Amino acid sequence: MITIDDITIKIRLLNRSWLLAQATVIFSDIIETKGWKILRSTKKHTRFQEELWIQAPSFQKAIKNGKGIWDEIIWVNDRGLYDQIEEKIYDAFCAKRIKENGEEGIAQAMKDEEIEIPDNLEDINPDDIPL
Repeated sequence: MITIDDITIKIRLLNRSWLLAQATVIFSDIIETKGWKILRSTKKHTRFQEELWIQAPSFQKAIKNGKGIWDEIIWVNDRGLYDQIEEKIYDAFCAKRIKENGEEGIAQAMKDEEIEIPDNLEDINPDDIPL
């Protein structure tokens, strides 16, 4: 059984207003899953109390009524482990952000920067993504 101690996270910060970072989640130094995203949100995350959300790798499988229908490529059946992975991604993201920007720079950047979502992207509500 895989535990959170078997999982390693790599973060790549991005300079985009809506996409804050990408993460690679490595299971037991054997399987690497790329494409995890840390995105800006208009709502505060329930656990992290920051306006962002974490999305597992996914693809658009269809369009219905003008909106994209998305499916996750990576699915973690154990909800507790998924929450721990999400927390580990968030912790790694915060550590990388502090290392590159310093704590004051982060607070100012998050405060000053408005959310600008390009017109060609679908509006994705984090509540619509099954977990």
